[in-house]
Amino acid sequence: MIAFKELKDVLQKTVEWEKKLNDLYDVASFGLVKDDSKKLITFLKDRQESNLEILEGIDVKSYGPSGWVRFAADYREDELIPNKVITRESSPKQILDTILEYGEKLRDFYKMISEHVVSERQRDLFDSLSRFKEEQTNRIRNFARSG
Repeated sequence: MIAFKELKDVLQKTVEWEKKLNDLYDVASFGLVKDDSKKLITFLKDRQESNLEILEGIDVKSYGPSGWVRFAADYREDELIPNKVITRESSPKQILDTILEYGEKLRDFYKMISEHVVSERQRDLFDSLSRFKEEQTNRIRNFARSG
């Protein structure tokens, strides 16, 4: 488990983790050969970049003073996005499964932080980030069904 001293540290860590998803999209877009897989990656990368802008734009100071945030999940990056999961022959389903699993771990992290923050406003922030991540994964599922 990780303990964070400041709320900004939590957000900084989650931005780093969200950027790792961008890295996954970049690698996948270069390596994939199937047209439907490339279409999927383009869609997901566009959505992720938009979502990342919102996350990076959060003004942490407006959520009140920080206190220790204890008992947050201690994910290692290779647990969030395992190395070499996406290959040149990956199907859209394999890509989706990897990204959905990653998104669900981030959603769970946001929920866990929400349970351990100091103020109601901070709790609302992390609850909304959790819902935001849930909506993102739902969009991915909907895209998969429509394609």
